[in-house]
Amino acid sequence: MLLKFEDIKFSEEKDIIRGIFLNQFYFDIAKFELEKLGKYNVKDGNLKIKGSENIIRRNFNTLLDRKLKELKSIQGKEAVYIYKGFIPLQGCLYFGIIDRNTNIIETRPITGCNLNCIFCSVDLCRRQRDFVVNSDYLIEEAEKLAELKREQVNDLEIHINAMGEPLLYAPLADLIKGLKKIKGVKVISMDTNGSLLSESKVDELVKAGLTRFNISMNAFSKETAKRIAGIPYPTENVKKICKYIAKKADVLLAPVWLNGINDKDIEQILKFSLELKKLRPSQKFPFIGIQNFLEYEHGKKPVKEKSWPEFFEFLKKLEEKYKLKLKLSRSDFGIMGAKTEKTFKKDEIVDAQIVCGGMFANERLCVAKDRIISVFTEKIKGKIKLRITRDKYNIFYGQEI
Repeated sequence: MLLKFEDIKFSEEKDIIRGIFLNQFYFDIAKFELEKLGKYNVKDGNLKIKGSENIIRRNFNTLLDRKLKELKSIQGKEAVYIYKGFIPLQGCLYFGIIDRNTNIIETRPITGCNLNCIFCSVDLCRRQRDFVVNSDYLIEEAEKLAELKREQVNDLEIHINAMGEPLLYAPLADLIKGLKKIKGVKVISMDTNGSLLSESKVDELVKAGLTRFNISMNAFSKETAKRIAGIPYPTENVKKICKYIAKKADVLLAPVWLNGINDKDIEQILKFSLELKKLRPSQKFPFIGIQNFLEYEHGKKPVKEKSWPEFFEFLKKLEEKYKLKLKLSRSDFGIMGAKTEKTFKKDEIVDAQIVCGGMFANERLCVAKDRIISVFTEKIKGKIKLRITRDKYNIFYGQEI
């Protein structure tokens, strides 16, 4: 019997058969485990096992279910595959769907990144676990939330904003195609550092339905870009790709201002955005959105955070020099309010079930009322009583009581 999977490619090594899952993850099957199923061989990324088709399929699926629970990222970290019936997709900051009470539905299909930026809001080095979400499950849950939003607004935006780099998500084009079919969705945008983009990848994503690329270009010079990204960053290629995107879809440059590190680069990126504007005069959205560096508990802190008045003063000087609006508001992106009911409220007492580990040491993801609650506890399984400590944007944290 030939075992062929769209998302898994098998390879044979010394004592194991390795399954590469969604390009970025893997699991290992000891050869003796496969030998129990029958005589096998690996060819062209597929498995062939001799024997009764029904018995092999049933036994291998049982084995595969177990191995997917032992998933690792290609960096060697533990990884969790999120699928329907296992973990809900709302309530967690790391993956799934985030509802900020607007007409934008934020989707996070994967964690992990190909860069090691010095200002990363969630330090990759401190993460103990990665996550990846089944695309059909993500589309289905986005549709459910969209249905509630459509009761208040007509135009919806799906924003793909991974806690990492979305281009590492193998079924990205299929995800976009599915999200595009949701009634009321007029815009599909995506944050990306741009380093993995090519002209063919841009074409593929635009054809799938992506309408705006938000490019996290934080430096204009090769040297500063490398310093910020933590590794060599293909600055010139990203500039070239941005110009190519401008002929195909909307493009927004989204640099983070790191005071004392990329001040001059910010101005160069601003000038570059004016070049893009000439290439795409029909674009209604801004071509640049400068962000203020913010300090986060689990993030890196290469510079001291500037206050909002200081940040706005920085923008004001650039506005006056270039006669360009840089202090942007929700209306510049067509963002409207569209509230949904919170499942939990702060200080509420909740009985939950621990389902898996979180991103950090001693963090557990718990489930109650079809929502995820993050909590730091020594417990690794079972039921847990919590007090909700955060409910902002329908992202829930709790404290064990």
